Amino acid sequence: MDKRIKTQFWLEFAVDIFSLTISFAVSYFFSRYALHKLDDTETGLQWTVCIFCLIVAFLISYFLFHKGVDIRQRNKIGEFVNTIKNDVLVFLIFIALLAVVKNPIINRRFFIGCASVVFLFLTTITRYYLKRWLTGGYSPAKSKITSYVGVLTIKDRAEEFISGLKDDWSIKITGVALLDNFVENGRFTYDKDFEFGSEYTNEKIRTKKKIRFPHIVAEDVPVIATDIRFIDWIRKTPLDEVFINLPYYTSSDVFEIVEELEGMGVTVHLNVPTLDNLLDESNFNNINCKIYSGYPLATFAPTVHNSTSLAIKRFVDIIGAIVGLIISIPIIAITAIPLLIESPGPLFFKQERVGQNGRLFNIYKLRSMYKDAEERKKELMAQNKMDGLMFKMDNDPRITKVGRVIRKLSIDELPQFFNVLKGDMSLVGTRPPTVREFEQYENRHKRRLSMRPGITGMWQVSGRSNINDFEDVVKLDCEYIDNWNLLLDVKILLKTVKVVLTHEGAE
Repeated sequence: MDKRIKTQFWLEFAVDIFSLTISFAVSYFFSRYALHKLDDTETGLQWTVCIFCLIVAFLISYFLFHKGVDIRQRNKIGEFVNTIKNDVLVFLIFIALLAVVKNPIINRRFFIGCASVVFLFLTTITRYYLKRWLTGGYSPAKSKITSYVGVLTIKDRAEEFISGLKDDWSIKITGVALLDNFVENGRFTYDKDFEFGSEYTNEKIRTKKKIRFPHIVAEDVPVIATDIRFIDWIRKTPLDEVFINLPYYTSSDVFEIVEELEGMGVTVHLNVPTLDNLLDESNFNNINCKIYSGYPLATFAPTVHNSTSLAIKRFVDIIGAIVGLIISIPIIAITAIPLLIESPGPLFFKQERVGQNGRLFNIYKLRSMYKDAEERKKELMAQNKMDGLMFKMDNDPRITKVGRVIRKLSIDELPQFFNVLKGDMSLVGTRPPTVREFEQYENRHKRRLSMRPGITGMWQVSGRSNINDFEDVVKLDCEYIDNWNLLLDVKILLKTVKVVLTHEGAE
């Protein structure tokens, strides 16, 4: 997150906390003094706890589920939808916290509803004016954070490239240099001593008089040169950044230009032709360039997840695993008696599975099958109803009677909280394959292992008993990986509770 995005993040945080404070105050005074919906039943301590819960709810919503999308790139409808989601999430968490601490203010429905409506109204208004202030009323020329930009490219790329840049409201593209002769000659030079004529003088720039240019590309962006002698223009023009987008070049071609621009303190964005081709032909959505051991290297990734969100996910996993194990111990103890009476042998089933990016680990479950289940599996392969690399069959004879019950109630999965605590698994993730399944994977299948496997996931809450094609499982796993965020994990966990209670999809 660069400095500008961080500034926007905290400005948005400030206006939202301001809106929340005003909404609480308005709702309190309106409910108490205008409509007399509040009395002295609640104590000052209870109101203090209420305010604390509201602040905690806001912080949880903002720092755990805020996507951090650049405010300049959110359209009006998207902004309004985002505001509604934020409002609903804050007050749902607020109500949940009041319920946990058993605060009687939870029964003041009018007060809570009024505060929610006022908060939605105020955040809609304040965010709208914040965006107008940041973007100059959606006009880069008036924006308080405008970055003045120059472009160096060729005619065939100019319009499309500049149109893409103009989607960012904070950018003001002041001019473009077209290098038509570059295509013919294959290399270029520039004249450091080149001086623009009288029509390009600083006086006209300062007085904002209209300057006549050869022609215009991409709406109002003027062509300031038809060859690469644009260094003098950059020196005399207010510019923060320069974008260079060329189909090919050698390092000697651009070295002097980049060096000159760097010397002026101008930020340079330079395309890499090889990467252009790779991006056209691959499914990678993210690319990052960094210097390793003195060499500039490009890093490709189909999906990049926020490191802070991943750290929070791991923290929640640890807390969830500890709580899960505490709850599981008495349940496992009760289950062990009938399970071992029916089928003497080990209580737990241990199997080697494949985890994140191919790491091997031992998964733990309550044994729901007879001891010779793995040996008998070969005899039953013909009855496999899954299309692909997974095994599943109706009325599996290897499962004991007690095993069917604990599978239906998902009790057999409880020991996996230990795997979560160890770090082999997560509460939510993809299904970890067996080693045999993994050995039969095609290259594209391994992508489903790019995140830590989970006790539950998209497949488990999407009617797993009705999904009989392994490719559909892969599709669901990749959908989870591509769209992952903390809120998605919460949704899957809530759906898992419903699935377990209703036995939906259990066999």
